[in-house]
Amino acid sequence: MEEQENTTNNGQNEENGMEAQPEKPKSIKKNYIFSLIARIVALLVPLIITPYVSRILEPDGVGVCSYVASIVSYFVLFANLGIETFALREISINRDNKDYIKKFAVEVTLMKAILTAACLIVYYVLFICVLDVADRLLYIIYSITLIAVAFNFNWFFQGIEKFNIIAAASVLSKIAYVICIVLFVKQKEDINYYAAIVVSMTLVEYLITIPFIFFNIRGKISGKVNPFRHFKSCVIYFLPTVAVEIYTVVDKTMIGLITGSSFENGYYEYAEKLVKMPLAAITAVNLIMQSRMALYFSRGQLPEAESLANKSCKFCAMLSVPMAFGMVAIARTAIPLYLGEGYEKCVILVYILAWLVPIITISDFYGSNYYTPIGKRKISALFLGIGAVINVILNSFMIYLWQSLGAAIASLVAELVISILYMVYARSFFKIKQLVKNSFKYILASVVMGAVTFTLNYFLPPSVWYLILEIVVGVVVYVLMLFALRDAYFIDNLKSLIKK
Repeated sequence: MEEQENTTNNGQNEENGMEAQPEKPKSIKKNYIFSLIARIVALLVPLIITPYVSRILEPDGVGVCSYVASIVSYFVLFANLGIETFALREISINRDNKDYIKKFAVEVTLMKAILTAACLIVYYVLFICVLDVADRLLYIIYSITLIAVAFNFNWFFQGIEKFNIIAAASVLSKIAYVICIVLFVKQKEDINYYAAIVVSMTLVEYLITIPFIFFNIRGKISGKVNPFRHFKSCVIYFLPTVAVEIYTVVDKTMIGLITGSSFENGYYEYAEKLVKMPLAAITAVNLIMQSRMALYFSRGQLPEAESLANKSCKFCAMLSVPMAFGMVAIARTAIPLYLGEGYEKCVILVYILAWLVPIITISDFYGSNYYTPIGKRKISALFLGIGAVINVILNSFMIYLWQSLGAAIASLVAELVISILYMVYARSFFKIKQLVKNSFKYILASVVMGAVTFTLNYFLPPSVWYLILEIVVGVVVYVLMLFALRDAYFIDNLKSLIKK
């Protein structure tokens, strides 16, 4: 496999000269449940708190925070240097060798700490000492996000498939987040309190997992510890991460720079956030698949890998397609009711950005089930780089012409190009025809559901209760359509769920 030599896939032989007994893989369903719990909480918390925050901070307050966060994210990117993606795969394929992963974890942690310290120094010099930036205090507060990088050990727990630890830490920090927001954010002038709570809870989530890291890597480490032994391999994983960051964060940076309007940043921030909230359920399963697929590929279990990828594809299609149609159908009523007055522009942004859900799901599916597990990060980086370049070029004149709407169109085009490239190159492993076949029934059911829901939304007056009715009707229509189309995957899983 490509780049396999860059990882220590045969770490067993390097460390102790003997092959370890393969560890029995953890239950995918249990891992998904733990991961899904964390994702559901991560989904519910913004759903609950966003209407409160949006009305207090208003679009311009939200926009200022969004812009500063986008600046800090570039430093976070270099502090990570692709370490987490590389480390997750390395832990996954060497999980049977406890001595190796112990030493590897220490080396990676030290490298992250050194890189984080260097990036933090550069950040403070630029934005606190040199540049004359507005909202300097916000820049200081958001630096906590950068500090948190050194304490993020989720890659380790994902690699050994202990998603319960990640889930518990996430749930506890999210609960604390809600409590703090309600207690300390009362008026628009509390924007600094809001920012401090947001970034501090990220750090708290990572700190909770530290005792479990010590438990898993306790004991004497054999051999010399070299923090930068894996630097070259991490750089290979860093390149696609740069591309991802460019076309996911550069939109907000360019909106702020080109328009100079915190309002436009605020509209785009919330529209994108609303669209990407439902992706949590899908990315949860793909994240779990990444660890398991890396294990299958490393052991040469290709039939198992293909079977798992096929199931994952159906799951992703079953959720992502109706999500897009559903959001478009109810956006006209839901957004004013949910965000409050002043966010009307988010409606048309959601009309555009909603289609990112199935498009991103495709690229996430291929990335988690094929490119990362099999070690094809170079070609993945190339595709992501092409998408990033397209996004920046389109943003440079589309934002100038149509402000946040231009950024939305640019993102959609860039993501679509990336997904197409992913599908075409990986067609020997997962055929495009199979992807279409797995998705066809869900697309047809979603079209019918979307038409029914949009019609109801158009004729019924704006109301929370009518909105709930529309959502319920949409879900019922979608489920009935899947029964009418005799979708075996949905019916079998529903029977299994009811039986349990």
